[in-house]
Amino acid sequence: MGIAALAGANAAQAQERATLIHGARVFDGTGKAAKLTDVLIEDGKIARVGKKLRVPEGTDVIDATGLTLIPGLHDLHIHTSREAFADAGALHRFYLPYLRAGVTSINEFSVSGEMMAGIRAFQADTPRLTLAIRLGVPGGHGTESKFTQAITYQVTNPDEAHAAMAKALVFKPDMIKVFADGWRYGDPARPDRPSMDEPTLAAIVKDAHHAGIKVMTHTVTLEGAKIAARAGVDALAHGVGDALVDAELIGLMKKHHMAYVATLATFEPLETRVLAPEELALLSPEQRDREAARLAKGEAVAPYDSKRWELMRENIRLLKAAKIRVGVGTDTGIEGVYPGFGALREMRILTELGFTPAEAIEAGTKTSADIMGRKKTEGVIRKGMRADLVLTGGTPDVTFRDLYAVKRVWVAGREVSLGN
Repeated sequence: MGIAALAGANAAQAQERATLIHGARVFDGTGKAAKLTDVLIEDGKIARVGKKLRVPEGTDVIDATGLTLIPGLHDLHIHTSREAFADAGALHRFYLPYLRAGVTSINEFSVSGEMMAGIRAFQADTPRLTLAIRLGVPGGHGTESKFTQAITYQVTNPDEAHAAMAKALVFKPDMIKVFADGWRYGDPARPDRPSMDEPTLAAIVKDAHHAGIKVMTHTVTLEGAKIAARAGVDALAHGVGDALVDAELIGLMKKHHMAYVATLATFEPLETRVLAPEELALLSPEQRDREAARLAKGEAVAPYDSKRWELMRENIRLLKAAKIRVGVGTDTGIEGVYPGFGALREMRILTELGFTPAEAIEAGTKTSADIMGRKKTEGVIRKGMRADLVLTGGTPDVTFRDLYAVKRVWVAGREVSLGN
């Protein structure tokens, strides 16, 4: 099966007894206003939504009075260190911060095909894991270390791309990540790396789509984004940072139904980032110390960083106005972007760029599920949908900081432990 067979994501391990979440203020992610209602979970799915529901004998009833129920959040772009995949215990420890932040579905971009069967065999409480195989070009981004060279198929033309995809698909990856763009973010100290040409990228996309899986690309430039759109890529895995998006790109994105996952949390200048108390509460003591030490240095933001950041922020505003789908992904694993924290930080930044709290949550739920081709099975609270659910304090669709008050989490209908 395509998705990692983990306890939190394995339908065969969905809880035996039904669960009724009673009296919650339900924000279903469909664009409708929140309302007081009940949600019944059976066999890993949402069985019914409504008041005065008839429930099976022995149903567990959870009193959610005064709390808000939302769909589980997505992080469409993360990188986890190899140590996480040593055993089930390590897997749980590394992914626990995501669950604590209400993230129930993640795209993992730092594994190889050879690692996938072992990861899928683990039984551990984790978010739903979507495992990607990586492709790039020789000497391109994504091949900087011995490890990333080893786990990234490197191709230079369509024939090599088709051959690499034939090898990759044997492992039944859940998606494909292509390191297509070699721009090094405008940093004068970092020479640009090679980029993938359009015919090669199109060959990868063709084979992936034939296999029924999505493709996201490391794309960070305006021209690279246009190449990706013409090649049929499903979503950019980063925002455009070298120029403002233009009418041509917007037209191509609409024509090819390409979405945008900006990873703003990664490109936000850390030198001046000040975290709110509720954000710091998500971090470990070591992470909080790192944040304090960074601010204490008082370093200035490099001019190229500042320019890129303003372009990326404005591009979100432009794409939102153009009604381009914007999902939530973070590039967690990069310095300063911590597991779980990153997704909420990404959404928080969206609220600074014209998204209401409700729209930011929808970006991380309904829209992100749609980007992954799952809009008919997950991302909203509706009968028949996968029961990835988060119970929070307050009204996060109105007051964004309430989203940090995660109380309980379900993955595929099974409540997962948020303790150590």
